[in-house]
Amino acid sequence: MELNQIRYFISAAHYNNLSKAARILNITQPTLSKSISNLEEELGIKLFDRFGKKIRLNECGKRFLENAENSVQELENAVAAAKNRTAGPSLYLGLFLHSDRFMRCLGDFSKANPDLSFQADHLSIASRNVDINEFDMLLYPGNPLFQKYKGYMIYSDPYYLAVHKSDRLAGKDVAHLADVSGRKVIFIKNDGKLFDLPYHMCINSGIRISAGIFTNSPEVQRLLISDNCGVGFVPKSESGVYAADPDTVLLDVDEGGLSRDIMIGFKREKHLSAEGRRFSAFVRDHFGI
Repeated sequence: MELNQIRYFISAAHYNNLSKAARILNITQPTLSKSISNLEEELGIKLFDRFGKKIRLNECGKRFLENAENSVQELENAVAAAKNRTAGPSLYLGLFLHSDRFMRCLGDFSKANPDLSFQADHLSIASRNVDINEFDMLLYPGNPLFQKYKGYMIYSDPYYLAVHKSDRLAGKDVAHLADVSGRKVIFIKNDGKLFDLPYHMCINSGIRISAGIFTNSPEVQRLLISDNCGVGFVPKSESGVYAADPDTVLLDVDEGGLSRDIMIGFKREKHLSAEGRRFSAFVRDHFGI
């Protein structure tokens, strides 16, 4: 099976007309017909129902088309990534969380190294088992899910209490854990089983919660708070969208220890490229590690 066969098949499937598809592909109709026939023979199935000069995907063809398009797209992405890698030095960064302070550091490094390209990918909690050596650097929260990375704490990220603008707490400057006693609280529960730090702080402090709403999505938490369905704790580094919501008020929490550690880890020194070592040194100096 050749890549051109797949591309020819996709074009024929889109146009439902061999003559038109052949013109678009800049090949002859017999060449296109022969390519599709060879593909069907190799697969051992018919992909089209034929009606004279017209063709129409059958059920087997529809299923194959979806997979074929995905495969071609992945291959083209891989080719583009390979070309990008050869275009100049680059860094590959994995981000399990958002951090304004880290992004400012990354921006400063980029300005100081204008010829250096990098890719920064957001990673879900479900991707926590990735090998750190797949990336030049990982940014992650300091919780037990990520202990294996053995990185460095770059700063401590305090939590706000987010409430609806009509809430009785909205007029305060500072909230306390005791203020959520007897309230409905919307907690973040990562990976379906690991509760975020504020939940443990409330339980360990003997705070009675009237009802808990649990989600692994900060966006769901934000929308529920904005709809006055409860209150919730929000890390300062991820509070921008909450602060921009006119129906939500953010309060400082006057409780020691209600903050999460922001961690950074690098692949093993012997595996770091010269650019990776330069970036590592820059970050360590920026955060005083």
